[in-house]
Amino acid sequence: MEAAIARLDRVDHQLLNLLQYNAKVTNAYLSQKIGLSQAAVFERVRKLENAGYIKNYYAQVDSAKAGLLMTFFVQISLASSKKDCVDAFLDKVENLGEVIECHHITGSGNFLLKIVTQDLTSFQTLIMDEMSSLTDITNIESMVALSCVKDSKVMPIPVD
Repeated sequence: MEAAIARLDRVDHQLLNLLQYNAKVTNAYLSQKIGLSQAAVFERVRKLENAGYIKNYYAQVDSAKAGLLMTFFVQISLASSKKDCVDAFLDKVENLGEVIECHHITGSGNFLLKIVTQDLTSFQTLIMDEMSSLTDITNIESMVALSCVKDSKVMPIPVD
């Protein structure tokens, strides 16, 4: 059950910003930075989690060090926007570990995927063997990322 937070206040904003930059910080550190007791910080963070403001904690892996040397952005066009067609596509994408982001978009395509692979051959195999098996895909447009200029997961939380 999600706890209700009517509005984020200054302390909630500070907590979210501090945790976005380093989710491994202790309640003692947060307490010192914000000026609340550790118990109050713990309770605030728990409420933010329960209300869905904090969805998860994870380690950001260096893709190159993990052997994932290629990043692609792939625009997919489907033959139909009907629910069964979209659901079949989303089921396929959900089971492809190489697809690390999937966005439903407007414009000439229906979806934009961010895909990471070891090399061009791995990408080709993914497209030819996995993606092409979906008959409702009418167009696949691929773009290779030459470099990553900015890779931030920090959300610019608006302050009231």
